[in-house]
This record gives sequence, structure tokens and C-alpha cells, in this order.
Amino acid sequence: MARDLDPPFAGDPAWRVTHVLADGTEITIRPVVPGDRDELRRAFHDASPRTKYLRFLAVVGELSDAMLTYLTCVDQSDHVALVATVPSPDLKLERGIGIARFIKVAEGIAEAAITVADDWQKRGVGTALAAELARAARARDIHILRAEVLENNATMRSILESAGSHAGDASDGIVSYDVHLEPSTMMERLRHVMRGAAQTMAVTIRQLAPPATDGDEAQRAERERE
Repeated sequence: MARDLDPPFAGDPAWRVTHVLADGTEITIRPVVPGDRDELRRAFHDASPRTKYLRFLAVVGELSDAMLTYLTCVDQSDHVALVATVPSPDLKLERGIGIARFIKVAEGIAEAAITVADDWQKRGVGTALAAELARAARARDIHILRAEVLENNATMRSILESAGSHAGDASDGIVSYDVHLEPSTMMERLRHVMRGAAQTMAVTIRQLAPPATDGDEAQRAERERE
């Protein structure tokens, strides 16, 4: 866990916190910066097709330049993005292993997303990112995080509803859920959001994606059959 006295991320580009995972691994969480562009491209290229599909609710072969700009050039006020890193094997560079972000959509409300690299899932990276995302949200008077899930994703909808979130009307096969971040239940609810948040902000980001090819459509059909 991070030290109790560490302040939440308030916009300082030099902000850093260290979290220790259950297996003793130390990870650093810091703001996303434009210089993370190439590392984000690499991480997305290495992600499994299913992870990409769940993240964007569609097949996205690679991240376009417009998408990379959108995801890394953020104001860290209304659009906040944090990255979890570990040293690369040669200790010369950082390796990004997860990203958390929220985008303010109304007063006190933001859409949230957390994505963790395939080989780092179920190790606590998402929980650490969720904790820092929540602290950053509350520092900006954000009290509701909104998650979008596929209308036919009964498992994730059940998880979000059991956490006390409320579904809005479905649109184009996607349902939005609002999760209230009351101080007493904030982390428990955010952990539930974390499990579904790979499906958030998909509509906005998909608009920046290049058109799907026939091969992409075949992959999409395969993902939907899984």
C-alpha cells in the first residue's frame, strides 16, 4: 500500500507514490505524460485480442495517432490519467503495467477506466490504481464514477448492481452505471467498478479508431462467441 501521508494526485507532474503488492512487488504510480506514447503503443500491441475487445467494446487492431494523443496528452484536471510502472528487465526504462483514468462529464461525475496488462492481472495492480484514482477524484470533488458495460454482459451487470450502482437506459447495446463514492464505501465500490471499467469510455475512444477491416470483423465475431 502507499504511505498514509502521501497526498493524492492533484496535478503535479512530479507526483509519485509506491504501492507494494501482496507478493512483495513494488510498483510506482505516476501521472501519464505525452512521453508515454510509445510505451502505450507497445503495451496495447502486446495485449490479447480479448483484452482489446473488452476495453473498447469493438475490435481495434492498433492505436491510431489520434487515439494515442487523446490517451496521453491530458489536462490532469477534467481528464486525469495515472500509470502503474515497474522497472524494465535491464533497469534502464519503466514498463507500464496498468493505466487508470477518469474524464469529467458533469459536475461531480466522471467516466472511469482501469486497464491492466494481461500478465499483471489478479496481482493487485488494479486495486492500487483504483485507490489512487479514487483519491484523485475526491480531490477534484468527483463523487460519482460512471461505468459502461455491454447490455448482454450479465455477469458484470450483476457485479455492478450488487455494489449498489444504478443502471441508466441502454443505448446501442451499452448500459451506463453510476457508482457513488461515499467515504465509507468508496474503496469497496471502486473495486467493483475496477472489474468492469475496462469497458468504459469506449464510445469516445472508438470514434478515434481507424475503420475496421474484414479481418477485424472476423476477430470481433470470434470474441463475441467466447
